[in-house]
Amino acid sequence: MSGVDLAGAVVGLVAQAGSAAVAGAGGAVGGMAVELVRGRLRGVDQGPEALEAVEQAPDDADARDRLREKLAGVLAEDPAFAAYLASLLAPPKPAHPPTNIGSIHIDRSARARGTFVLGDQAVTRIRKGDPAALLALVAVVVVLALAIYGLAGLTGGDEGEGGWSGSGSGGRVAVLSDPEVVKAAAPDLHSMPAGWALASEPSLTSGSGACEFLATSCDGILHVARSSFDGPSSQSVNFGVVACASADDAGRVYAELISEPQGNTEAKPLAVPALGQESAAFEVSRRMGQALARVGTTVVWAEEEGNGGSDFKVELLEKFLRLVAARAQESQDGRAPGASAG
Repeated sequence: MSGVDLAGAVVGLVAQAGSAAVAGAGGAVGGMAVELVRGRLRGVDQGPEALEAVEQAPDDADARDRLREKLAGVLAEDPAFAAYLASLLAPPKPAHPPTNIGSIHIDRSARARGTFVLGDQAVTRIRKGDPAALLALVAVVVVLALAIYGLAGLTGGDEGEGGWSGSGSGGRVAVLSDPEVVKAAAPDLHSMPAGWALASEPSLTSGSGACEFLATSCDGILHVARSSFDGPSSQSVNFGVVACASADDAGRVYAELISEPQGNTEAKPLAVPALGQESAAFEVSRRMGQALARVGTTVVWAEEEGNGGSDFKVELLEKFLRLVAARAQESQDGRAPGASAG
């Protein structure tokens, strides 16, 4: 999608904001895109006014053209933001991409179903004892057996209550109601690379105080665990694990946190690998980067910071987000977190 097309799509969402059309044209994702654009335009001359004009008069062609022009300029100057916005509005990928062998369908839970169609000529050749045809049939049987038994072992057994979390995480979705389990999900000193030192003991906050320092409402938040470390080369990192009452609550908390990272409406989106169900990263300032992911019923984050005038390091930000996301998934799988960044 070109920058002009992307700007036009967003202008359409802004014009629909607050009406039932938004729910039909993108729902929470469309609303999130509008809020991201709102925050980004705050640093643009006449940007907030252009957006407000479309919201107040969505059918005003001149207002829409002005907003489209402002937004197209921002997207041209900030390719990272444009790429993130485009990915947000892209059609969702199938949750369970099928693997097909002939007409055999293998889903992610390692169930194989469907029929194998040989065709008249193949059946005739097999009946006549043709070696090549027989070998082909044996190969199909072997593949089917592996699909049923081998993949079941690789995926770790049946789905169980709650099902799979999807988006490549390959784990379960479970509510972490035990505060000690949540606290253990936060990275500890043993999970950090060599040379890193504990800056503050891992902490846990539950109940009404759990969301006091978060830019989000308290609804659905059970516990928040945090830990922080100082590393070599004037770097430091803060981790957080937010345990929610449901996956829907985790989705809401994640959406609220990424709408204004660290209270900075001008934070620039960064590329980040897909983790859990959703993930995002931001350059909050030259010295600080923040990355977040929604993993099942949890929302996790890592804040990597350069101290003494040093810049933050994107590669460390990515590594640490992977670490805390893996530990949150291990906790929901019912295992003691053992993931490390060493």
